[in-house]
Amino acid sequence: MMGDHFSEDSLRAVLGRRQFRFFEQVGSTQDLAREWATAEPNLPSGAVVVAEEQTAGRGRQGRQWISPPDSAIMCSIIFRPRIRPEQLPRLTMVGGLAVAETFAPMLPQGFTLKWPNDAMMNGKKLCGILSEATWVGDQLVAVVVGIGINIRTQFAGTDLEGAATSLETEMGRSVDRRDLLAALLARTDAWAGRVNETALINSWRGWLGTIGKQVRIYDPVDGQLVFTGIAQDVDSDGTLLVKLESGEVRRVIAADVGLAED
Repeated sequence: MMGDHFSEDSLRAVLGRRQFRFFEQVGSTQDLAREWATAEPNLPSGAVVVAEEQTAGRGRQGRQWISPPDSAIMCSIIFRPRIRPEQLPRLTMVGGLAVAETFAPMLPQGFTLKWPNDAMMNGKKLCGILSEATWVGDQLVAVVVGIGINIRTQFAGTDLEGAATSLETEMGRSVDRRDLLAALLARTDAWAGRVNETALINSWRGWLGTIGKQVRIYDPVDGQLVFTGIAQDVDSDGTLLVKLESGEVRRVIAADVGLAED
């Protein structure tokens, strides 16, 4: 529905006491959230930056994520987790599970999570998730989880036609982005409170469409193919375990690779 334009007042009505900052247009909600988290050490977990339009958003490995007004949900959520550095990917799991539990029940069959940070609908990208840690020296200040969901973005006639889709396209009806944002944040709160539980990884694994598929691993710098294999599983911190034809199992860390599913 096109009457769901974000504003300070409309967001306050659905977000209640949650601390948030709203901007009509930003370069990147991630940058603003990281600055906010650093400037206000007492800012609670769950505070969120929301934008109506994003002109310089980014995905994993610096990929661009631009969204016009009224077309998407673009938010960056601040968390203050007590976790070890190697557990940081668990915040990506929090975002992925929140997206899955909010949107999958609204959709026909075909929703999956793609390791490490995309939500897919029948092979087309519906949502991207980006987790970034903010440090002061060796002290973890916050983890900012950015979530960008295509709600009514139109991809026909663009380079992304056939590769990306939107919620309303898949549902065949209009939705209210404000209510969806509130529901999404409620799910991130719930899973962030369980970030140290095995239920988090087990639930996330259950949504992964990558497991069991032939995957190609690419060098993120030059795009060269490194190896191919079968995605067997993920470990407790989200590392992908890929079995090569030789029988060797390699551990694949999200920050180090590009991945394509066959």
